[in-house]
Amino acid sequence: MSQLYELSEVAVQNGKNGKPCWLIIKGNVYDVTKFLSEHPGGGEVLLEYGGKDATKAFKQAGHSADAEKELKNYKIGEINSAAPIQIQPTSIAASKPAENTISEDPKPAEKSSSGFCCC
Repeated sequence: MSQLYELSEVAVQNGKNGKPCWLIIKGNVYDVTKFLSEHPGGGEVLLEYGGKDATKAFKQAGHSADAEKELKNYKIGEINSAAPIQIQPTSIAASKPAENTISEDPKPAEKSSSGFCCC
């Protein structure tokens, strides 16, 4: 049985600030840190998806059968699909409705002499 990882665990391993670079492809978790310098398309491509699901990008790149076989060498586990995915607000402001910040009645738009009103 493979090691199971939560999405939040993978998200932290994004290849930034000296952290490993993990990718999710087809529900599997891969540590591609050691492959960054060897990737034919450049390590930047992998880092762009570090800590994220790269399934769509992997498929669209048109990888060879050999690339698919080599990918298996970097597999470290699978995503825990039994755990429900929870979406958290990114800030306190995102979790509260916006408040009206106008303290006075706004000045009504004035009509121009041509009868055209732009607002």
